[in-house]
Amino acid sequence: MQGIQKVLFILFIGFVLAVSSIAYNWSPSTGGETPAARLTLSPAAVTLQEGESARLNLSFTIEGGAPLSTAVSWTIYASGETGMLRSAATINDSGRLTAVYEAPEDVDVRRHNVTIEARTTWLGETFVDRIHCVVIPRLHTTNITVSAGRSTITAGETVTFTATLRGLHDEGWRHLAGQPVSWSFFDAGGSTLQPLSVEETTTSGAGRATVPFFISDVNGTTEICCLVQVADNLTGDREYAGCHGTASIKVQPETPDMYPVVLIHGWFGSMRHKLRQTWSNITGKLQRHGHTILDFDIEQPGIQYLRYSPGWADRHIPWMAGKVNDAIKQALVENGYSPNQTVDIVTHSMGGLVARFLAEHPGADVDRWNNSWQPGDAGTPWHGDGDPDISIGGRQIDDLFMVGTMNHGVPPNLNHTFLKRLDYIPLPWWACQMQDMVYRSKFLEAMGYRGSDLVDYYAIGSDIGFRIGEPRDFDGDGVAHTTDGLVPAESPYLEGSPLYIVTGEARPDGDADHNSQIAINDDIHQYVIRHLA
Repeated sequence: MQGIQKVLFILFIGFVLAVSSIAYNWSPSTGGETPAARLTLSPAAVTLQEGESARLNLSFTIEGGAPLSTAVSWTIYASGETGMLRSAATINDSGRLTAVYEAPEDVDVRRHNVTIEARTTWLGETFVDRIHCVVIPRLHTTNITVSAGRSTITAGETVTFTATLRGLHDEGWRHLAGQPVSWSFFDAGGSTLQPLSVEETTTSGAGRATVPFFISDVNGTTEICCLVQVADNLTGDREYAGCHGTASIKVQPETPDMYPVVLIHGWFGSMRHKLRQTWSNITGKLQRHGHTILDFDIEQPGIQYLRYSPGWADRHIPWMAGKVNDAIKQALVENGYSPNQTVDIVTHSMGGLVARFLAEHPGADVDRWNNSWQPGDAGTPWHGDGDPDISIGGRQIDDLFMVGTMNHGVPPNLNHTFLKRLDYIPLPWWACQMQDMVYRSKFLEAMGYRGSDLVDYYAIGSDIGFRIGEPRDFDGDGVAHTTDGLVPAESPYLEGSPLYIVTGEARPDGDADHNSQIAINDDIHQYVIRHLA
């Protein structure tokens, strides 16, 4: 018995020593050391698609692997949606805890960064571990195809590019509507691509987008490349990956006789003697340089010029543009051209406003005028019977020269004595066209002061030093000019287009007044000829 008691006593003493050792090592008393502990969250990083979930494993042990059971708290950091984490409140007796992280249902960036932090406290010390989570959107594959209406065009013509966008869904490929599309055009003729223009459009209900392309001049046959891009769309119920497509065309240089030249006179310029005075000199010069003047009556000998009469009440400039539109279409056919033949246009005075309306308002209905319309109102002051009256549009016009055109208007206090001396027709201010042409008129405000991107505009004015009101600086270069006796010298200017101004005197001593500038001014004639081809 004594032997058994001795053995039991020895075992008891050993147990006490072991417990005392552990208690001593765990004791936070002064002079003791806290055992090393480790909080570990895994995996260290995870990538999820939006709406997916991942299991996170948390362990808490002391040095040597002994488990610890403590309460745990979680924090989620993100620049946007944080998602949600489901977890027990306490690490179990095995020193482990499994949590489930659910990513946000929708993220609007390619990489949505989330940091998940676990935190616990033991023996007065805080333990923290973190993992990094990347949430990516669930993107549907897209495809875009690009085509051009023609494979080869001549400089000055307009060609339409069409892009069709589709997205891959569970049920197959479907057309995508309402998606932004970016168009970039490049000159691909050299060793490097030279940027030409950029456009932005949106796909239609059929997933299509179109852009007209126009280039006025090339030195030789040139390849034009069109790059169409769709960026990632990370908004909406379905999200789409970006894509791109390309197409190319060749552009041939224009020759002088390629496009007929249409001459459009100004207010009451249709009288036969006025037409001869206005156009005879420049007609001969254009023909000697190989240009063809559109003949408006092929049954008569010589060139017969376009004639139109302004009329009086309710015959505003848009109404006149409708009549000129029909006359040009008919003359093209009678001269052996297609009614859609590209043309160059040279205008004088109000004729430039008529031509601008043709270029900038295809499809317009212009039978009537709304006198109650004010700048800033919706729509336009011109309206009609439901049938479009303008069919030419900028797609059919290459170069448009505006000599003495009042794109910014004329002052309402013209000197009639001076006008009579210059052999100008007295201006009846009660005529509605005169109302259209004064500074900031309803018509000019509705038209705006920038032209169509499909037309090359050339604004031409002249300055004879005659002041009507204050000199004006419409082109913003800091230099104000006076007038040609009727129209401010800078009034022809359109934003983004060149302005050419000649200076001189009025007749009989000079050739720079309103009528003489187009009739006999050789500097203006040569400027037109240089830029026509």
